[in-house]
Amino acid sequence: MRKLMIGIGLTALLFSVVTVPSAAAEPSDVGILRTVTIGAKRVPTSGFFIPRRIAGDTDFAGNGPDVLTSTRLFGVGTRTLRVQLFMRATETKSDFTQVEELSALQTIFEANQGECVVSVSLGQYDEVNYRDTDHARDDYPNQVTGSFVQRWYIVGDTSGPEAGTETGAIIDTRSMTANVQPC
Repeated sequence: MRKLMIGIGLTALLFSVVTVPSAAAEPSDVGILRTVTIGAKRVPTSGFFIPRRIAGDTDFAGNGPDVLTSTRLFGVGTRTLRVQLFMRATETKSDFTQVEELSALQTIFEANQGECVVSVSLGQYDEVNYRDTDHARDDYPNQVTGSFVQRWYIVGDTSGPEAGTETGAIIDTRSMTANVQPC
C-alpha cells in the first residue's frame, strides 16, 4: 500500500509539472539586449570644471602645480550613465596653494523608461597625473588604455591668480556603445 501511495504521489507531481506552464515558458522581453550608440560628449558641457581653492593664496606662481585629475563613468546597471570629474592641483612650494573638488555627476546617456544599461564598450575610468611647468593649457589623450576618455584639457598655472577661478579640467568622451535591456 505504501508503494502505491508513493507511486500515486510521484504521478501527481509529474502530472502537475507537465500540465502547469512555468513562468520561464511565457513570452517575455527580459533578457533581450538592444545596442545603442552614445555619441562623443564634452564634460562639462560648457566651460571648465573649476575646483574650489582649499589652501594657500590664489596663485601657483610658477611652482607647479602638481596636478591629478581623474574621471569615472557611473551607471552600469541603472537607466542613466553619468560622468564625474575629480581634480587636485597643489603648489610645490611657498604657501602650497591647493584646489580640490569632485564635480557633480553629468548625464551623458539615459535609456528608455523600463530599460537598464547592462554594459558599455569602453573602460569606465581615466586619469592624468603630472607637474604643470608652464602657463598654457595642457592637452592629453586618454591615459588609461581603452577608457571612455578621448582627450583631457587641463589648466594648472596661468600668468596670474588662478586657484579657484581658472585652474580646471574638461574631457571629451569617445563614442561608445551600450547594451540595454528591460529591467
